[in-house]
Amino acid sequence: MAAKVEIYTTSTCGYCRAALALLRKLEVTFTQHDVTGKPDVRAWLVQQTGRTTVPQIFIGGRAIGGFDDLAALHRGGALAKLIAANDSA
Repeated sequence: MAAKVEIYTTSTCGYCRAALALLRKLEVTFTQHDVTGKPDVRAWLVQQTGRTTVPQIFIGGRAIGGFDDLAALHRGGALAKLIAANDSA
């Protein structure tokens, strides 16, 4: 079973759209959480990641960062390994 992938986005974020497009291109199954107008969820994201930006992507319950981080993992070959790991809770 693949690790659970979750992505937190807003409706107007270009980097969110890019991250979603990459995940879809790679045929990754993911859950999208639109945090537009949800300050409580945004505050939780800051607590979990230390970042105020979106997207924020979690693989197997671990925050991996935003689009640039996702793309770097993909380019380096580590993304597929993270997703294939069965370490999701």
